[in-house]
Amino acid sequence: MTAVTVTAAPRNVSKLIPLGKMPARVHVFEDYETEIEKRWWLRGTPVKENLPPSLSASRPNSRASRATVTKDFDRKQGDPSKQYKAVIFNPVPGPPMGTNTCLTFRYWLKGTSTLRVQIYSLSKNYHRHLVLQNLPQGKWQTATVDMTQARRPDGSGGPLAADERIDDIQFYITPEADLRIDDLILYDAAAKDESRPFPRRILFTGWFDTGKQGKEWPGDFKIVPHEKPRTWDAAQAVPHPEKKLPWLRIQLRGMRELSKQNELYFKYFAQAGKDASLIVRLVNSQTGNQYAVRIRNLNDKEWDEVTIPFAPNRRLPGDRTPTIDEIHLMLESPGKLLVDDLLLYEPGAKPGQDSSR
Repeated sequence: MTAVTVTAAPRNVSKLIPLGKMPARVHVFEDYETEIEKRWWLRGTPVKENLPPSLSASRPNSRASRATVTKDFDRKQGDPSKQYKAVIFNPVPGPPMGTNTCLTFRYWLKGTSTLRVQIYSLSKNYHRHLVLQNLPQGKWQTATVDMTQARRPDGSGGPLAADERIDDIQFYITPEADLRIDDLILYDAAAKDESRPFPRRILFTGWFDTGKQGKEWPGDFKIVPHEKPRTWDAAQAVPHPEKKLPWLRIQLRGMRELSKQNELYFKYFAQAGKDASLIVRLVNSQTGNQYAVRIRNLNDKEWDEVTIPFAPNRRLPGDRTPTIDEIHLMLESPGKLLVDDLLLYEPGAKPGQDSSR
């Protein structure tokens, strides 16, 4: 009699979804181009060879993350006897999710066509995952998944819900295989009427719902609760040290390279009269270089949003790439200013333009 080993089919098998348009919110991103968040690279080692083409129209791609050996981070329903390889990133300080959480990333696989994508819920204190099968091997691919389809290994847990806080984002393969991950973005899917393309590149995302001012969110401002019916928190201006006008200095936790074309999106609440204006600056605190835009005709009655283009045309000595580490916002008259959901990014390709996503 011949012994036959039966391998159970994986649970929570999922399919890829379209990337979609401009996200309703970017919760977290990691492109491995800087070491600003290096302490949160829990598994994986940075590599500079066998990289995908850059998504940016003006900046090269210089690094990705290659999976390293690990146990399953799921200690409740994972198998502690098995080894895997994984890339794992911890998005401190644990952002709250929206109603339709998606994850996009680029991957390179060899030795397997199966990838397990796993996420930890701080709110629920357990892991959910989904499994992707029959993936191409030996070439870089882009994948986007609906994270509300993820479940616990036994199929329980229900979908990832609005306001649920998450932690480690994890990509697992079998130990004999090889995996590289790059350009991961956890985001809330675009609104139905959204027409703007998905960004080519994210430089910074600033929401203030979790974490502390001065630690996870360094700079000069206060974190305050939203007034109902809005939920969670926003950043409130403090007096400018010299001009005493409402001002925020949002520190980006490190230097960020600007693209040739950039946009800054944010929501704001301003009370300073109908003729008030707002100065917005992208600043390099070390060199003093800055790029400034004045916004007029502010909405002084309710929360609103604005998108500002920034194209740094000034040529720097030695043709250096423009870099910034702060965003400054200041009302030009006395009043009150709050901001939320900042996103600094390189805009996506317009119809007819090339895009690697």
